[in-house]
Amino acid sequence: MKNLKVGVKYCGNCNPQIDGPALVKKIGAEMPEAEILPADSPEIEALLIVSGCPVDCATRPSYRGRTVVVGGANIDYVSYNVSQLAGVVIKKLREES
Repeated sequence: MKNLKVGVKYCGNCNPQIDGPALVKKIGAEMPEAEILPADSPEIEALLIVSGCPVDCATRPSYRGRTVVVGGANIDYVSYNVSQLAGVVIKKLREES
């Protein structure tokens, strides 16, 4: 599998229901083909927006490509068990790469 450059944008973490940085670390460990970069990196091929709660207040950079949104235990506005989050995000990133 090719190296997928994934930009990550976090919320301000004011009311976290999940540990966003730990989630991204787990995704990176379980998806070795992913290179995790800041959201404003010009070479990203996918954007992962991580908000610690369902309010999903993370600001969006001006990026028009593939995007996966985590808001608490929701991914792309569908609820999951917290233990499923990393696997679902990885599946979505791999499906579209």
